Amino acid sequence: MQNNPLILSVLALASFLIAGCAAKPTIQQVRPIEGDISQYSALQVVVDAPEHIRKRHGYDITAAELTREFIANVSASRKFATVGTEARTGKSLEARLTITNLNYVSGAERGVLGGYGGLAILHVTMTLKDNETATDVGTVTASRTSSRAQSVFSPVTSGQISAIAKELSSRLSGR
Repeated sequence: MQNNPLILSVLALASFLIAGCAAKPTIQQVRPIEGDISQYSALQVVVDAPEHIRKRHGYDITAAELTREFIANVSASRKFATVGTEARTGKSLEARLTITNLNYVSGAERGVLGGYGGLAILHVTMTLKDNETATDVGTVTASRTSSRAQSVFSPVTSGQISAIAKELSSRLSGR
């Protein structure tokens, strides 16, 4: 079977568009993570935002999904005996994920309105704190804003949530 140049060109273009649509966040280590994270047996995850962000369309969906995906990613790393939203006694670490900017765009909005559905924006700051001593352990920010140039192919908020949850959890798991 011969390779058809037209089919190869279409596949290459499709691959380029899909790769360009990836919701790769920008990561910034605001304050390096200090100490040995492996000394903590439990991780408490708290997702929060300032009042003006909590009032925005899609905040509840974003906060719930960010919590779920971050916990799933950290749990899969097996770095902590317990990971959840409840405070634990003993040597535990709090990961506070603060949503600092949000413009929620769903897949349906993107599909119907295309690039006119607005830019999907998600900025999250992860602050790690030792629950026993209340000492800050480190701070990392992750942000992603879609691009108008990508039009209907630009990432929606759900893709940004997945990418940010993965990147931030990797800071704890070393993956």
